[in-house]
Amino acid sequence: MNTTNVLQVAIYLLTNVVFFISSASIPTQCNIPNDLKVQYEKLYNAAIGNNFFLPAEISPAGSDQQALSVGNKTCPKSSVSTDIIRERSTCPWYLTITHNSTYFPPSRTEVVCRCTDCLDSESNHQCVMVYTPMTVLKRTAECVDGLYVYKPSVIEVPTACVCARKVDVISGGNGDEYES
Repeated sequence: MNTTNVLQVAIYLLTNVVFFISSASIPTQCNIPNDLKVQYEKLYNAAIGNNFFLPAEISPAGSDQQALSVGNKTCPKSSVSTDIIRERSTCPWYLTITHNSTYFPPSRTEVVCRCTDCLDSESNHQCVMVYTPMTVLKRTAECVDGLYVYKPSVIEVPTACVCARKVDVISGGNGDEYES
């Protein structure tokens, strides 16, 4: 058997293994519950230990979409005068809509800082993202009675960019000591 045939067999086997694993990881026999919106609204009143059941069709495997962006992505040379706070900030940002099929809701808006250094500031300041906790339903690997099991999970979502003093970790410390 020559090298080309060996490579073709190896690629064929690898492709089949990847296909088998990806198709086996998520069952497709799950159905859509009638009270999906009600279950999600109850999330904010639910304890973290509760389970929620959602179907595969709501967020099927492989449906992660490319992020959509809103706003200018480049760092401006100076501050601008506008009513839009994300544009006139000393750390302007743009919005991106991300999609993750393992969460419900699967789409959310996040911010991305347009600059690394603050506008109209000294060199000892930098733009940093502000994160806000968001509770979502995260799909587990379980499928019970034809429905996917989702559990409440808290994720950190970037919601703004602010100008902050640069910090350096003090070497030799325990990682919790900073120097401005």
